[in-house]
Amino acid sequence: MDEGISRLPERQLLEHRDFIGLDYPALYMCKPKRGVKRDDSKETYKLPHRLIEKKRRDRINECIAQLKDLLPEHLKLTTLGHLEKAVVLELTLKHLKALTALTEQQHQKIIALQNGKR
Repeated sequence: MDEGISRLPERQLLEHRDFIGLDYPALYMCKPKRGVKRDDSKETYKLPHRLIEKKRRDRINECIAQLKDLLPEHLKLTTLGHLEKAVVLELTLKHLKALTALTEQQHQKIIALQNGKR
């Protein structure tokens, strides 16, 4: 045993007075566990989290609705009935890829014309 700690009389339970004056290393200090649930914080966490999630979903839905409005009519008619969110996203990607390819073709034609004039 350490020399600074006096030997305690043998008994089953230690009392508060037995610990007075002893220096405890940080190792023995009690730390709150991470997984401990607190009743007060659980309710205060749920409400803002739900509001944040609702705002996030609303933003996503609004953006998908705007993409749907921007799609050309011929793409909208390729599907029967209601356009689901996933279908709107797929059609938007298809349209953007077609526009990108068209822009690239026009760029190549411009370069070819410029080289022909030289």
